Amino acid sequence: MNISKIIVLAAVLITISCQQEPPKRLGIIPEPAHIQYQDGYFEINEQTVIVIDESEDAKSIANELITFLKNQFSLSIEVSTTAQNNAIFLTKVGEQIKEGAYDLTVSKKGIAIRAGTYQGIFYGVQTIKQLLSPKNSIQKPILSLVTIKDAPEFKWRGMMLDVSRHFLPKDSVKQVIDILAMHKMNKFHWHLVDGIGWRIQIEKYPMLTQKGAWRKVKENRKPWEEFEVCEQNFDGEVYGGYYTKEDIKEIVAYAAERYIEVIPEIEMPGHSEAALQCYPEFMCKGVESTGVYCAGNDGAFTFLQNIITEVVELFPSQYLHIGGDEVGKEGWLQCSDCKQRMATENLKNADELQSYFVKRMEQFIHSKNKKLIGWDEILEGGLPERATVMSWRGVKGGIEAANEGHDVVMSPGSPCYFDHSQGSSEFEPPSWGGYNNLLKVYEFHPIPNEIAADKKHHILGGQANLWTEQITSLNHIQYMILPRISALSEALWTPSTQKNKEKFIDKLDVQFDRFQELGYEYATSSLTPNYQVSYDKTTQQFNLRLANELNRYEIRYTLDGSEPTLNSTVYTKPIRYTSPIHLHAVCFRNGEQTGYPLIKMFSTSFSDQCTITYTNAYNDAYSGGGAEALFDQKFAISRGDDPHWQGFKKDDFEVTIDLGSVSELSYIGLNFFQHIGSTSVMLPTNVSIAISKDGKNYLPVLNSAIETIEKRDPFIKRIETNFEKQKVGFIKIVAKNRGTLPEWHIRKGAAWIFVDELSIK
Repeated sequence: MNISKIIVLAAVLITISCQQEPPKRLGIIPEPAHIQYQDGYFEINEQTVIVIDESEDAKSIANELITFLKNQFSLSIEVSTTAQNNAIFLTKVGEQIKEGAYDLTVSKKGIAIRAGTYQGIFYGVQTIKQLLSPKNSIQKPILSLVTIKDAPEFKWRGMMLDVSRHFLPKDSVKQVIDILAMHKMNKFHWHLVDGIGWRIQIEKYPMLTQKGAWRKVKENRKPWEEFEVCEQNFDGEVYGGYYTKEDIKEIVAYAAERYIEVIPEIEMPGHSEAALQCYPEFMCKGVESTGVYCAGNDGAFTFLQNIITEVVELFPSQYLHIGGDEVGKEGWLQCSDCKQRMATENLKNADELQSYFVKRMEQFIHSKNKKLIGWDEILEGGLPERATVMSWRGVKGGIEAANEGHDVVMSPGSPCYFDHSQGSSEFEPPSWGGYNNLLKVYEFHPIPNEIAADKKHHILGGQANLWTEQITSLNHIQYMILPRISALSEALWTPSTQKNKEKFIDKLDVQFDRFQELGYEYATSSLTPNYQVSYDKTTQQFNLRLANELNRYEIRYTLDGSEPTLNSTVYTKPIRYTSPIHLHAVCFRNGEQTGYPLIKMFSTSFSDQCTITYTNAYNDAYSGGGAEALFDQKFAISRGDDPHWQGFKKDDFEVTIDLGSVSELSYIGLNFFQHIGSTSVMLPTNVSIAISKDGKNYLPVLNSAIETIEKRDPFIKRIETNFEKQKVGFIKIVAKNRGTLPEWHIRKGAAWIFVDELSIK
């Protein structure tokens, strides 16, 4: 054989080898309890069959796998009930160690998924789908030989979706359920009812959806401000929607096919404005409406019991959630019927009256063969004997309930509220509340140390909650869920001994591609560059460090404010600078920009000798970090709870800055914040800036009246001035506070000014 033929043959063998090589980018999320790879592979081909029993469950699961292989690889395979080689066996066996457990084996002869339940088989198929996706890295249906023994650590792995504040169409709800299913989540808590929207058809009380499902849209008002129900055909802008009983049945069946239990929430006794505006006879009489059912009115209990009777017929779930949180009890203490109830039942206070309310409803719910579950406020005044607690105000309520022998679902606001922001960039979409980043979710463990050893079994698991004050679309919902639900799924499924943060981060690279392939909108907040600045007194240099949350992928940057490209400098070590820089940094993944940009101007003229004198003291609750907050190189973002804002209540912001030495300057700028929708913080009415070389003779370089902006959403306004370069040792800044909030503002009282980072160059 001559050398040319040898080369050709070698090339063919190499090509075949490469074509048959199992995929390298394996990323199973959540991580299995046990996984072991062997040498070799199995390829699914046209002759492969899926072997199942004759049950409808098995056929449904097999059809999901058939559809996946058809869409992913244009591969059509058949189903059989007869065992054979070259097959995918979906086998339900008699024994079951743990709910949802499954064994998966890939051998040279085929694939075998064995489980004690069809739910376990379904989870095994989800793992197969992950082993064969995404398309960009797996061209053929080839699997490495592997043995997986898997089972969930916790039996409650859920997510709550609020559709009251903003309604989500039926097909969009199904897409949310699909996301939960691919992550092996098994509970969908459906927040159907709240103060500003009733979303479920109740035949006995048609006004609940004729009016309670619709609200008047009022200019410059959030949905919950001056809330008012109306008919759908009201002459004016209307928002709303609801699910018919047929819609509910369809969604519940859709979830059941994916082994997800749908748990309805019917709020009581508070958060009930929508219902009570339709049926005001069930609120306290002679009391300003607080959106709370009258606990002294037997008719209110009959009303709720009739509703529950219809609800439980639609939901096979063993649980019914009653809410029970944030009840405005002051109305009860003014209501003659409630005071009579307290006297008759020998109740000492409003907490005990709430406990009476919850216990009475629990007895009825129990008579319907359901379990009552509520937010941790139902602990106030005493829990019903059979109640399950969902702990959201931290974990304290859950600890108390579990130690008393009650079942608990841990869902603390930190880190389980997915309506909270997941990144610190000013470019993040609107969010609510605090800040829960991806890896913070990954570190979540639902069993606190304070729970007694013999009570730990009462912790059923955990769930995420997605409230929709700021969220109006499916894309935004997907963004807030993904990839945090990936982190939560591993936190709740994978044994803590098997969890590995670095491995999870590596797997996210594959998961991101899966999301893209499925057309999901997902957050790249964890890829957005963050910064940290330090000052070296010895070298008199500033050091700027860049990193993203995952500490993955390259960051490229410029120092002149221009947008980085693939030709820009790659960040590899701290950036040292002695003169002002205008940083623009971006993360690149697979050669494309990802995440949000980091764009900041960093000054250098604030030396150790720099001092600041305040005419009016900043508020202690909003110090921004103290006297040096204005030039600490930590930029506040457009959130009122950002700790870097410095706040002044009613007083002007008036400071004199001694730079400690004379520098040549030509620019001064600083940021002000406003958020009318949720705070009393407004822009100043006027800003003046003056400069001086000696601290005695000042030259004005800015005196600007600031336009009043009635925009409700949060924003930052940059106030800046450019002037002819000159020597400056002192800067004086005055921002006039309007003092009192204007009449059109949703709040009353004193106005605030929030100010941050002063930049000079």
